[in-house]
Amino acid sequence: MRYIFLMLLFISLSSTAQKNAVADIFSLEQFQERVVQDNDTVYVVNFWATWCGPCVKELPHFKTLAKELQGKPIKFILMSLDAINNLALVNTFLAKKKISMETHLLDAGDPNIWINQLEPSWQGSIPATFLYQKGRKLSFKETYFSTKNDLASYIINHR
Repeated sequence: MRYIFLMLLFISLSSTAQKNAVADIFSLEQFQERVVQDNDTVYVVNFWATWCGPCVKELPHFKTLAKELQGKPIKFILMSLDAINNLALVNTFLAKKKISMETHLLDAGDPNIWINQLEPSWQGSIPATFLYQKGRKLSFKETYFSTKNDLASYIINHR
């Protein structure tokens, strides 16, 4: 009986340790307040969507790297460009993929306006990744990362 109790306790603790992210809705102003902070943390922000094949394919690289760098001054943030009424779908996706990174669904209005505000050279395609640190944008890349090492190299080379 004691063995069963200990196993149940272990299973309970294990399941709470890997908490999945729950996306919320963020305005452009909230996004900017979140990532444009005057501190030493590097904010790696990935714009993606559940319907974007390359985005979904590269998410494991972000997930793995975020776990490996946990405790370091680096924060990975996922910004979903799914439709606002698909918030439940995004949260189901995150749970299924066991993604525990900070995630927001962007509600910024007309993309032709806000995309240009974030990065004039951004054509609007996703995935797209930004790096922020010390209150400013360090880098922008409008492409897919095919490996975790490609993503890590991008971060290291643009800090």
